[in-house]
Amino acid sequence: MQTRIVPLLVCVLVWSGVARGADWTEPKDGVYTEKQLTSFIQCYRDNMQAMAAAQKAAGGNSGAAAIAIMTQLNATTKANLAKYGLQEGEYQWLLGQSASAYSAAIWQDQIKEGRAQLDANFKKNQDELKAKQQSLAQYEKAAKDGRRVMSKDEREAAIKSAKDDQQSALDEAKQHADEAKAAKEEADKADAEAKQNDTLAKNPPSDVSADDRPGYIEEKKTAAEAARTAAKEARDKQAEALKAEKEARTKADGFASRIKDPELPLTDEEKAQAKQQNQDMIKQLKDEIDATQQAMKFAQGSQQDGFKQLDDMVAKVPPANLTLMNKHRAEWETALGVKK
Repeated sequence: MQTRIVPLLVCVLVWSGVARGADWTEPKDGVYTEKQLTSFIQCYRDNMQAMAAAQKAAGGNSGAAAIAIMTQLNATTKANLAKYGLQEGEYQWLLGQSASAYSAAIWQDQIKEGRAQLDANFKKNQDELKAKQQSLAQYEKAAKDGRRVMSKDEREAAIKSAKDDQQSALDEAKQHADEAKAAKEEADKADAEAKQNDTLAKNPPSDVSADDRPGYIEEKKTAAEAARTAAKEARDKQAEALKAEKEARTKADGFASRIKDPELPLTDEEKAQAKQQNQDMIKQLKDEIDATQQAMKFAQGSQQDGFKQLDDMVAKVPPANLTLMNKHRAEWETALGVKK
């Protein structure tokens, strides 16, 4: 129990001495001089060092010994006051004034940093808001013109894909063209065979005997008919190949249009997709713009209120005191043990 009471005794004994000074009058304007502040800081530093040493010494001693140590500490603090030319009441007043000025200095830092951060955030939000408004205008125009909105990467990817598809369609068209050519050659050959067999059926060669003539004629007629059937089938294949070639070239032309203008949808399905995408993005961007504007308004109002409160607290401290505290802030923070 004794070790818990001793630190409290230290504070009571030390500060009871500096609280009794009645031989010093507080200035009406509450302003201290630079000499007062620097002397106080040095005195406060020495007092705190003496107090720390006394607390350490009193920690393991009996009550009587602890009181003796505290009595010595009280004498040391009074000696420090005399050393730095300070009166007891003056010291106590300077403690309060310097604490207020130091708090004001910290508040000034917070205000400066806070306003810088607020400005940075506001600019960032403004830039984002401007980008969203530009994007909204882009989607609204695209919706009006029946077009798609694409990023640079999306556009390049669409062009590359269209070029690949175009080449595939051209390759397909060539394949069908080759098939049509082969089918035509096959049909022409079959027509020639049919014509030749018709001729032989009408005019059998002289070396065909009278007995073999009827069979020969029938054979040539059958061969001619088979050739005509083969020719028809080849012509049908040719027609199908030509049709497929035309369709492939039409697709290639469509892909060429897409390469030239990838934002323009071509098929009904693409048009429906572009319309829906534009509608969805317009709604989303409008919601985001509204939310951003509301957030900016709220942040500006609430943070400015916070800055005003800090400004009001800083304004309660005499400006001269704050100026001197900022000048000797490092010394004061060292005395406080805030930093070395």
